Amino acid sequence: MRRPWSRLLLGLLAAGAASFLVGLGAMEIVRLVPCQGEGLVCNIDQAIGGYGVVILAVLGPIIYGVSLLIARNRTVLLGVMIVLLVPILAFYLIVQTEHALNIGLEPYRQFRTLLVVVLPPALTVVVQYFVLRFALQEAKRAAA
Repeated sequence: MRRPWSRLLLGLLAAGAASFLVGLGAMEIVRLVPCQGEGLVCNIDQAIGGYGVVILAVLGPIIYGVSLLIARNRTVLLGVMIVLLVPILAFYLIVQTEHALNIGLEPYRQFRTLLVVVLPPALTVVVQYFVLRFALQEAKRAAA
């Protein structure tokens, strides 16, 4: 009886660690995209993306774990992934809408902001989903 719980806990820890490393790697790759304009704005955007990776690498497995305690299926995993992605996308859309209304459209800057602020945290959540989906599949095979 302890086996499925330990596998789930191990899967959650692996998901957190793997997603943190992938998010950090994405931050390093995206950092290579040249910044146009003020360097401070680019640094703030990178900090927001980095904090998003750290927060979601810790909070994501906790939320997935609580959800998997209720029901263990792929639908729950997909639902949690969507719930975790919505605030990231909403934050980006709100910030970019405000920027476009107040300053105007700057396609390159807005694309770089998308890459720096949205991509690493989103990759963090998606990696957690795939690691836990694999762990859930393996747990079902072991139980059968």
